[in-house]
Amino acid sequence: MSVLLLDDSTGWLGDMLPESVGGGAVLAACDPPAGWRAVEERLVDAFHVARECAADRAPLVYVVHSEDLRGSRSALASALATALVGCARAVAYEFQREGASANVVALPDGVNRSGAARVIGGLLADPVLTGELLDLGSAKLGRVQP
Repeated sequence: MSVLLLDDSTGWLGDMLPESVGGGAVLAACDPPAGWRAVEERLVDAFHVARECAADRAPLVYVVHSEDLRGSRSALASALATALVGCARAVAYEFQREGASANVVALPDGVNRSGAARVIGGLLADPVLTGELLDLGSAKLGRVQP
């Protein structure tokens, strides 16, 4: 199974992921949603992709914007990003015995695109981590985070 659902700001990611990554899914939600309906639609997509990945024991990576995890852009974007973190952790916890892997990668503005693609491709190719949030930015350095 190979599913790649990307929003406009992460359209580059599809071109940069290694072709050797054949299984799993990437669902990106980095663009600020237009309204609550858009948040709901992305969460429904996230649920369906998670269900397919769990059933197929395929790795899943959600991609969010780093600032949304800290609530810096908008309440809607923050609600979506944190809900996707919860979804990844629920998949990891509920389907651990089945070998499912679900993680979240947070991308800041100006992220090194090839580095981000390598991290995401690595999570798909060798799903040794599960239930983790990997923030590729440095904005949180020196800050205490829950």
